[in-house]
Amino acid sequence: MTTSYQALARKWRPQTFDDVVAQPQVTTTLKNAISSGRIHHAYLFCGPRGTGKTTTARILAKALNCDNGPTAEPCNECQACKSITNGSNLDVLEIDAASNTGVDQIRELRDSTMYVPAQSRFKIYIIDEVHRLSASAKDALLKTLEEPPAAVKFIFATTEAHEVPQTVRSRSLRLDFHLLSQDDLRKHLLSIAKNEKIDVEPGAIDVIATEASGSVRDSLSLLDQVSAYAGGKITTDLTTEALGLVDSQILFAFTDAAAQGDPAATLAAVAAVAHAGRDYQQFARQLSEHLKRLLFAKSLGAKFSDEGLSSEDTERYRKTSEPWDENDLLRLLLMSVEVGHRVRKGTPQPRMELELFAMRAAKLDSSVNIRALVERLEGQGISTRAATPSVPPPPAAPQAMAPVASKPMVRPPEPQPDPAPEHKVKAKPTISSDGDVQWDPILEVICEHRPTLRSVLGHARLVQTAPGTFELHVPKTNEFQQRQLAEKPVRDLIHSEIINAVGSGARITTHVKNTTGQADSQKPAGSARQSTKGLSPEMQADHGLQEILRRFDGEIVE
Repeated sequence: MTTSYQALARKWRPQTFDDVVAQPQVTTTLKNAISSGRIHHAYLFCGPRGTGKTTTARILAKALNCDNGPTAEPCNECQACKSITNGSNLDVLEIDAASNTGVDQIRELRDSTMYVPAQSRFKIYIIDEVHRLSASAKDALLKTLEEPPAAVKFIFATTEAHEVPQTVRSRSLRLDFHLLSQDDLRKHLLSIAKNEKIDVEPGAIDVIATEASGSVRDSLSLLDQVSAYAGGKITTDLTTEALGLVDSQILFAFTDAAAQGDPAATLAAVAAVAHAGRDYQQFARQLSEHLKRLLFAKSLGAKFSDEGLSSEDTERYRKTSEPWDENDLLRLLLMSVEVGHRVRKGTPQPRMELELFAMRAAKLDSSVNIRALVERLEGQGISTRAATPSVPPPPAAPQAMAPVASKPMVRPPEPQPDPAPEHKVKAKPTISSDGDVQWDPILEVICEHRPTLRSVLGHARLVQTAPGTFELHVPKTNEFQQRQLAEKPVRDLIHSEIINAVGSGARITTHVKNTTGQADSQKPAGSARQSTKGLSPEMQADHGLQEILRRFDGEIVE
C-alpha cells in the first residue's frame, strides 16, 4: 500500500523559530520575549499571504506549552508539541474568522476562556484573518482581550492590518511579516529541491521565485506544479510552459519591432501569444515588467542589475535598450500599464486592446529634447534667439514731479492698426458701390474659431453705411442661435475679425432682421454704448474721444 503524497508546502512547514525563512524581525522578538519571561497576552501577526504568520503562531503555541518550556526552542518530541503539530491539542484552538464571523461564535469563545486548560500550560486561541470578524463579534471580543485570564493567550493573524480596529491593535503586540526577496526564495527552493532530489535548472528556480512574488507557500506550490508537469528534469522552458508564461523571446520580439517602427511585427507578437493559448492578462503583466527592465537598463547602463535575471539576460537587456530613447521607453511603459489595467478589469476584447497597443508602440513618435535641439541648431549657425520673446525692462522708479508751466494739450496720435495674424484676413475685403462688404472671407476666419457660427452667420451681410461705420445684418434665427449670438465672447470674436478685415477704428453695429427685412432689434457688436446720438459735432469729429469710447465701452453722461 502506497502512502499519499504530501505537498511540499505542508511537508516543509517550519517547526521551530529557526526554520522560519527570512523573518528575523519576528522570530528574534518572540525568542527574546520568551527567554526573558515577557510574554504578552495577545499578539497581532500582520503581513502578506504565504509569509509564515499561521506557521509562526503554531510555533509560538508549542514554545509556550512545550514540556520543557516556556522555551524559545520547542523540542517537537513531547506530547504537547506533537499534538499541536498535528492539530489535536485541546488547548490550542485555530479559528478561521473568514468562516466564523458571527457574534455567537465569539461569545462561545469568550465563555470558554473561563475554563482552565485541559492538559497544557496555556489555552491559546489562534484567530486567522481576524479582520473578517463582524463589528459585533469584534466588540464581543474586546472585554476578554483587555483582561484575559492568566492562562489564556491570543494570537491574531491578518493580511489587512488597516482593517483591524484600533481597539484590537492597541491591546495586542504587533509583529509585521515581509515578503521574501528573490534571493531568499531562490536559496530556499534550491535547498528543498536538493533534499527532495528534484533535478531542476537554476533558470527554472529563477522563474518560480519571480512568479511567487515573495510568498514562500506560493513558491513551494509552484515547484510542486512544475515538478508534476516535467516528470523528470525541470528546465526553464518546461517551467514557462507549466506556469502558462509568455516566452521571453516574444517579449523581445515585440520591443525590437516597436523600436524599428514595424507594426506588422508587433501584431505578430500578439498573435503568437494568442496561438500559444497564453492568458492576455499574463502577457500584459509580463510586457510591463519587460519594459520596466528595458527602461532601467537604458537609464542605469552598466549599473543595471535585477535579482530575477541571470547575467546573460541582464546583458541582453542592456544591449536591447541601446536603440531606445529613455523618454520613449517611459511613455511606452506607462501606456502598457494602462492597457494592462483595462485587460485585468475584464474588457470584452482583450486581444483588440493589446493589438491597438502594439500599433501605437510601433508608431510612437520619438521624444524631442528641446535643449538638445536648440544646441544642435545653434551649432549649425542657426540663431534661435529671435524665437525667444524679449522681456521688457522693469519700470523706472517714480521720480518726484517738479511743477511745470501750463502747456496746451497735445492730442496723441491715433493708434495704428496691428498687423493681422497669419490665419486672419490679410487684405481688406472689396466694398461694392451700394456699400456691401465681401463677407465670405471674414466668415471663414470666424468659423475657424467657432464652427457652429456658420449656421448663424451664413446669410449675414456686412454693409458700410459711412466711412469707418459698418452694419452687420443677421437674419432672425431661432431662440438658441439668438442666445448664442448675444454671448459676449461670440460678439467680441465677430467684432475682432471684422475690425481685422476692415481696419482698426471702425465702428460696428449688428442688426437682427425679421423675415420681412425690418430691424427686429439693434445692438452694437462688442459695445452697447458707442452711440454718437446727442453728441455735438465737435465731439463726433474728435477721433481720440471716439477711440476712448470704443476701447473702454464708454458713453457720454450729461
